[in-house]
Amino acid sequence: MTTLQTGPTGVSYRKLTPIVLPDDYVCPDPEERRDLLESPTINKSGYFVRRHFAGRPDVLVDTGGFVFYNQYSMNYRFNPDLYVAIGVDKAAIRERNGYVVWEAGKPPDFALEVASASTNARDTAEKPGLYASVGITEYWRVDPTGGELYGYPLAGDVLIDGVYYPIELHTDEDDTVWGYSGVLDLCLCWNPSWDWDVDDESKLRFYDRKTGRYLCDISLVEAERNQAVADRDEAVSELQQAQERIRQLEAQLSQREQ
Repeated sequence: MTTLQTGPTGVSYRKLTPIVLPDDYVCPDPEERRDLLESPTINKSGYFVRRHFAGRPDVLVDTGGFVFYNQYSMNYRFNPDLYVAIGVDKAAIRERNGYVVWEAGKPPDFALEVASASTNARDTAEKPGLYASVGITEYWRVDPTGGELYGYPLAGDVLIDGVYYPIELHTDEDDTVWGYSGVLDLCLCWNPSWDWDVDDESKLRFYDRKTGRYLCDISLVEAERNQAVADRDEAVSELQQAQERIRQLEAQLSQREQ
């Protein structure tokens, strides 16, 4: 939005004025994703990270929604594959259907891009500069192919004085590559042998050092469920045995009283 101003020489010029969105304004939706390579990683990562922060009304986790960062034009926007903003009004942002930086009061804290043939060049060449200028604290990238697109399977950068610096990565004996996200207080981990299930493959997981487990460790969830069922069955069996013993004692007592 612009208004005409008159300078000291009498010449008119246009002055930009900040955008104030109406309360009922709804941000547009990005185009639907159709990349079959990146979708499993985006969908699964978004699900588990969102579930991890579900009890926090001040933490927004979104996959693919627009982030508007220029207060003078809604045309300046980007949509990370996954982003997280901490210390914001999640409900208000959801109602707006988009992350408006000047309304939220801060940029997102974390952004993740997943490599695809159509986006990998921009993820590595253009977006670091853009995300740094907006002020996103951590920028992570994961390559589902293991490095054919990015040249590496996993990388993360942290913003220090307006410049991104690489986050230290580690490689375990089982070929797991991982790095720690201070923003999420989670480790991002990649392993070439990991699959979510037969039809929906993803090799990125998030590890919580406080609990000592992966957010997405389906095998642990299944094991815990099976153990809970076994404990329940054992408790029911013990209760039935105790009830049967009581009936026997009552019968013996009744016979003696006769």
